[in-house]
Amino acid sequence: MTRIRHLNIRLFIMILFLLSFLAGCNNSGSSNALKPEDKIDNVDTKTEVDKGDHDGNENNGSNKEETLLPEIHYGNVQIDQKIVFHEGFESGDSDFYGRGTAEIEMVSGKAYEGSNALLTSGRTDFWNGPIVDLTNILEPNSNYVVKAYIMYEDGPDSIQMDCMLEKNESHYLKFGSALVEKGVWTELNGRLIVPEDTKTVKLYFETNTESEKNCVDFYIDGVELVKETAHAVRGDIPSLKEIYKDYFTIGFATTVYEASESRQGLMTEQFSSFTIGNELKPDSLLDYEKSISDPKYDDNPQVTFKNVEYLLEFAKKANLPLRGHTLVWHSQTPRWLFTEGYSKGENAPLVSKELMLKRLENYIKNVLSYLQTNYPGVIYCWDVVNEAIEVGDGEPGFYRSKESYWYQIIGPEFVEKAFEYARKYADPEVKLFYNDYNTEQVIKMNAIIDLVQDLKSKGLIDGIGLQSHIGIDSPSIADIENSIRKYAELGLEIHITELDMYLTDNSEEAFAKQASRYKRLFLVLQHLKKQNLANITNVTFWGLSDETSWLNKPSVPNYPLLFDKYLIQKPAFWGVVMHPDIPLN
Repeated sequence: MTRIRHLNIRLFIMILFLLSFLAGCNNSGSSNALKPEDKIDNVDTKTEVDKGDHDGNENNGSNKEETLLPEIHYGNVQIDQKIVFHEGFESGDSDFYGRGTAEIEMVSGKAYEGSNALLTSGRTDFWNGPIVDLTNILEPNSNYVVKAYIMYEDGPDSIQMDCMLEKNESHYLKFGSALVEKGVWTELNGRLIVPEDTKTVKLYFETNTESEKNCVDFYIDGVELVKETAHAVRGDIPSLKEIYKDYFTIGFATTVYEASESRQGLMTEQFSSFTIGNELKPDSLLDYEKSISDPKYDDNPQVTFKNVEYLLEFAKKANLPLRGHTLVWHSQTPRWLFTEGYSKGENAPLVSKELMLKRLENYIKNVLSYLQTNYPGVIYCWDVVNEAIEVGDGEPGFYRSKESYWYQIIGPEFVEKAFEYARKYADPEVKLFYNDYNTEQVIKMNAIIDLVQDLKSKGLIDGIGLQSHIGIDSPSIADIENSIRKYAELGLEIHITELDMYLTDNSEEAFAKQASRYKRLFLVLQHLKKQNLANITNVTFWGLSDETSWLNKPSVPNYPLLFDKYLIQKPAFWGVVMHPDIPLN
C-alpha cells in the first residue's frame, strides 16, 4: 500500500508539471514590448539578421533571411606622403603677402626653429592675415595635411587661430585650427580634401572671432603641406543600408568639400539617403548682390545655388534621396535678411512683421521652385524649421527668442507660417519635418510635442526630426527610447537626423565602449520599428568619417562616427551592424 501511495503522488506531480508546461506554451509571445528592466539584454543577437515580416511582428523564423556577418576586422591602409610646400622663412624671401590690412615682415630672433619667422601686424579685422597662392601646388580631389607653428605676445590669454583655404576667390574652407596661448609657440594641425571644382586656391591664417581684441600681431613659422595618398582596403564589410532596408533608410551628412570622388564609393555602398550639411542653409543660398540690385526685391530675397550644385548633381547621379536642411533656422541666416533695405549695418533697423512674412514666403517659394524644377524628385523631405525651442529663454511655449530674429519680428507664429508656405509650394510627395536637438529632455520634449501637435491638427507636418547628438555616457538609452515612444504617440514619421556620439578618447577601451553603446541604440531602434511602437523611417549619421565631424575642436580631435580618417571601419561600425562579437557592456 505504501509503494502504491508513493507512485500515485509521483504521477500527480508529473501531471501538474505537464499542465504547467502546456499553459506556459500557450501564453508565450503574448506581448511584443520589452520590459523596462531588460529592454536590451534579452534581445537575441545572432549572427544572422532577423528580417521579421513586413508588418513588424515576430514570425518564428518562417520569413527569416539569413545574412551571415563576417568576422570583425578593420582592414588595412598604406599611406604615401609627399611634402609639396615648406616655408621656414630662412631665405629672407617669401611668397606670403598680407590679406586685407595685414602687413608682413620677416623677423629674426623670434623663430620656432632656425633664425626667422613671419610677423603679421596692422590687422583691423579677424580675417586679416598672411596669405599665399598655392594654385599651382594643390591639386583638386586630393588630400593634404597642414602643419604650422603660431605665436603671439600681446593680447588675451589665448586665441583660436585657423588655417584656411580660399577656393575660387569666393569660398572659404577651414584647413586646421589650434588654441594658442600667449607667448607660447603652438603647433597647428589639420587636413582637408581640396574640392573637385577648385580652380584657384590660397592658404591663409586668421583669428577665429570677429572681436577686436583678437586682431593681434602674430608670428608663423614652419608652414608645411603634405600630400597624403591613402591606399585603404576595408575588406568584406556588410552594407548598412542592406541590413536595415526592411526597417528604415540609413543616411549620412556631407558638405561639398567632404564629398570628393574618392569618398563617394563608400557613400553609395553603405547609405540609402543623405543630407547636405551646410549648402542648403540660408547663408549659402541667399544672393545678397542680386537682392539689393533692385527695389522690387525688397520683399523677395533672391537665391543662388552655385554653392550646392555639385551635391545636387551627385544626389541625382547616385540616385540617393536627399534631405533638405534647412529652410528656417535662427543660425546661419544673415542679419541683413531681416533689416530694412537688406542693410548690413550693425545697427540697421529690423523690418516690420508684415514685410518679414512676405520675405519668408518668397524665400521658401524661390528655394522650392528652383529645386523642384531643376532637380525633380531628388529631395524627399525638408527640415522646414530647425531648433525653434529653447527652454532657457523662458518664453511661453518655450520658443527660442534671444537668438532668433524670426521670433523677434514675427513672433511664435513664424513656425506655423513657415510650414504653411512650405506645404503650399512643396511637391505633394515631399514630407515636411520639424527638427531639434536634446529631444529626450522632458521639458523640451513636451514643448516640441505641443508645437507639433498643433501643426499636425492643421495638416502642415509629416514628421519629427530628432537630431540625436549624444555622448558616450548620456543621455541614457532608456531616456532615448522613452522619448521616441512619446513622439510616436503623435502618429507621425520619426527620423533620427544628425546622429553622432561625442568621444575625445581614441583608446581601444573607449572605442569598444562606443561600439557597445551604438549597438544598444540600434537594437532599440530596430525593436521599436519591428514591433510597430514607433514609425522610424530614417536614421542619418552627421558625417561620414571622424576627421570631418563638426565636433572637432582646436587641438581636441573627436571620434564620433563609424569610419576613421582613412575611411576604415571602426568598432562603432560593427556596433551599428549589431555584430554578436560586440558585447553589450
